[in-house]
Amino acid sequence: MTSKTDLPPIPAALADVALIDGPTCAASGGMSLSSWHELVRTKQAPQPVIRQPRCTRWQLAQVRAWLIDRAAQPAAETSAAVTARATKASTMARAPAAVAKAQATRKARIAARESVAAGQ
Repeated sequence: MTSKTDLPPIPAALADVALIDGPTCAASGGMSLSSWHELVRTKQAPQPVIRQPRCTRWQLAQVRAWLIDRAAQPAAETSAAVTARATKASTMARAPAAVAKAQATRKARIAARESVAAGQ
């Protein structure tokens, strides 16, 4: 039995109308199926043309065009998005509520260690 990535290429005459499933879309993009579904959910990837229980399909031509556009994006845009997310996470971590929670947790752990040490 062959895997879905070992299938023969689709003839050029059928490429415009060919439908592919999620695992094939994910494999063609070099990502996990859950990552593919997350991109589709956030509308960053092509939307399926058929969406039925256990039968979701995407047009091969749309997925191919999306992959070409994604590969053409400069790496700077990708790293800028990562930097923006990291900055937001750092800001949220420094929020007063997060700092107070971390300090309370630290104090509780110290108190628990001291009570264990005193009991021995």
